[in-house]
Amino acid sequence: MTISCKLRVLLAKVNVVRTDQGQPPLSLRRLAEESGVSLSVLAALNTGRSQRIDYHTVDSLLRYFNSYFTVTTNDLLTWEWEQSHEPDSLSMIGQG
Repeated sequence: MTISCKLRVLLAKVNVVRTDQGQPPLSLRRLAEESGVSLSVLAALNTGRSQRIDYHTVDSLLRYFNSYFTVTTNDLLTWEWEQSHEPDSLSMIGQG
């Protein structure tokens, strides 16, 4: 899969902020309670097992994390170009 979720990174950043504020670390369970995103969805995103994410989930997570620091969709999701070894139709354009 070329799209991945960086929930672990955001959780780690939030926990640095929370530690600096003298608050306990943010667990997935607490994140579920406070963000409104189900624990099962968060667990799948956190472990990379999720096959999809809906807009409502993205919106809820961005709203939650923005209460700590500025976060965009690019901070939550990342896309990596996966080049195959086989030529595709795009690489053949202009070679005719």
